[in-house]
Amino acid sequence: MGFYDEMQAVASGLLAEFKQGAVTLIRVVPGVPDPATPWLPGAPTETTYVLDATVARVAEKYFDGALILSTDNQVIFAAPAIEPELSDRLVIDGTVHTMKDIRPIPAAGTPVAYIAFVAG
Repeated sequence: MGFYDEMQAVASGLLAEFKQGAVTLIRVVPGVPDPATPWLPGAPTETTYVLDATVARVAEKYFDGALILSTDNQVIFAAPAIEPELSDRLVIDGTVHTMKDIRPIPAAGTPVAYIAFVAG
């Protein structure tokens, strides 16, 4: 094994220890009731989307003191196959979070990414 191969192996091992955690978006769609028993709700459908995302403490420019606090986290993620909604849930390293706010990037035109704010 050459020097560069050794360095690549060491770097791969180090990066594996420090990589960003798993972030997914969960959308729950209510089920359609059976016509024979319309008073009983149908089984909901839950779809999970794996996100290419980063999670960090919320940037100071987003603080508003009411909805977004300095202790919150911001999640920036590439646009998934669906348009995210506030009713969707973000799962960060196995913990479910409700979004406080979500904004497309760029603010006008076709979004290429989103920034969501969750309690920290």
